[in-house]
Amino acid sequence: MIQRIQTIYLFISVIFLLFVACNDCIRFFNAETVDVCSYSVMDFPVTMTIHIIIMLLTFGSIFLYKKRVCQMRVIALAIILILLNSATVAVYVAMDNFDGYKISITWATFLSVGSLLMDFLAIKAIGVDEAKIRSLNRLR
Repeated sequence: MIQRIQTIYLFISVIFLLFVACNDCIRFFNAETVDVCSYSVMDFPVTMTIHIIIMLLTFGSIFLYKKRVCQMRVIALAIILILLNSATVAVYVAMDNFDGYKISITWATFLSVGSLLMDFLAIKAIGVDEAKIRSLNRLR
């Protein structure tokens, strides 16, 4: 399990998701009133629930190493949920009225993109493993 590169990719993805959950994703600054407002994934119940499900799916997929096709499907579901969660946060932020504020995107937002990248790399590595196993079965 640990010797496979996709396990490392998935573990890094879980760590990235934990950092996203613990830090602010977007900050708003107002230069006139020196007011700062920040948003985190954990600020809203819907995004918090989706983010916890994403972390559990990604971590749980590490232990599905014997069922590669199922593992790829679970990771694909996690990718879809990451995109849905990002869109939900964007909608929540867009619904608030922040006229005169400047937006600052923090590094935690880019970790969400890094988590997506790690999940894509894991799916690719799992596909390579599945192709190797199928080619070995044809040789028998």
